[in-house]
Amino acid sequence: MVEAPDYGHATTSEAFSFMTWLTAVKGKISGNWADYQNAWNKTEQYMIPSAQDQPGFSTYNPNSPADYAPEADLPSSYPTNGDANFPTGIDPTWSELSSAYGSTLYQMHWLMDVDNWYGL
Repeated sequence: MVEAPDYGHATTSEAFSFMTWLTAVKGKISGNWADYQNAWNKTEQYMIPSAQDQPGFSTYNPNSPADYAPEADLPSSYPTNGDANFPTGIDPTWSELSSAYGSTLYQMHWLMDVDNWYGL
């Protein structure tokens, strides 16, 4: 059964969700939760990158979270230059998330590099 692309180096968050759901159903039917626990462990292993895989994490400044980049009318006009002087506000969730999770935050991405193929 194939639910989402997996090219050996990158996979999707949906693949992790499906794997966890499928093994939960299997556990409910069989009473054996070993595959579910393994699926959850794999999800945590790859969806929470190590500090080594988040080298910029410690340099993030919640008081200056991003640069503004204006929209363009045509694809040929991208990428646009960012404007570091444009006011972007303060990251309101940083304090709560970093105190709850430390330096291990879940990746908020659709595609994950599960074996560090693309590297640092």
